[in-house]
Amino acid sequence: MRQMLLAFFCALLLAAGPAVAREQSDAPDIEIIGFSPDGRYFAYEQYGYDVASGALDAAIFIIDRETNKTVEGFPFGFIADQPDNANRPDIDLDRLRAEDGEPDLGKLRKMVRDEATAKLVALEIGIAGRRLAGVPMTQRSPVDGKGVPLKFVVWPTIPSAIPDQQLVYSIETKFTDTLADCANAAPPARDLPVTFAVTADRTYPETKTVATKEQTYSWPIAKDDCPVAIWISDIIAPPDARGDTPVLLVVFFTTSWLSAVDSAQYHATFIEMPDE
Repeated sequence: MRQMLLAFFCALLLAAGPAVAREQSDAPDIEIIGFSPDGRYFAYEQYGYDVASGALDAAIFIIDRETNKTVEGFPFGFIADQPDNANRPDIDLDRLRAEDGEPDLGKLRKMVRDEATAKLVALEIGIAGRRLAGVPMTQRSPVDGKGVPLKFVVWPTIPSAIPDQQLVYSIETKFTDTLADCANAAPPARDLPVTFAVTADRTYPETKTVATKEQTYSWPIAKDDCPVAIWISDIIAPPDARGDTPVLLVVFFTTSWLSAVDSAQYHATFIEMPDE
């Protein structure tokens, strides 16, 4: 039977920010808000405050699987790497300070979420998915390198003497900077192509690759930024993953830099698994 899968990639991009004398020590965190019942829409929140750099994030993203782009009016909120984001609430951040003078992130997140709730409700977003695999950015062991391709199956079969008939998938990320010497080039803002190489293997009666596919994701790189690495942290099956057309959500993590300047942002895209 020909099988087609859709994978959804939600990415945390650690990217060098504007050419300002700062070094970010903490990346923003991510909260999965969920999917619409049909799996078309996926929403997540990016949030965090880094004391070292002053980077502040409190934003909600909604991705449309049919367009592979954010829906109109999103991302909504405050994004450290996108200070000119047009979709931000009218909130005076100076009035949202805790006793220690730092932003009250809890209050800011609530205000952003409250203003985005109408859209989330309209799209019926809030259904959780099923985690299949991954190495989150906080994990230090036993995986030595987060860039190691992940291998996974979609359905929870128990390892036993009975051969598993489902496909074993592997996803690897690759990229090449469009600039030969980014660090010394004072690079302009640009889109960096990131290639997702997907393979599907059969393990019975012998292990062999039965399908492969490559798909490119366009990573917007800000002015003065240079990419470093990328790895996958989560693979999640959305609520409509069933039968021979399951849908997957994959969270991947990349890093970029400029000297000692670091910053971070999550991104998301859908990807189609190869047919056998």
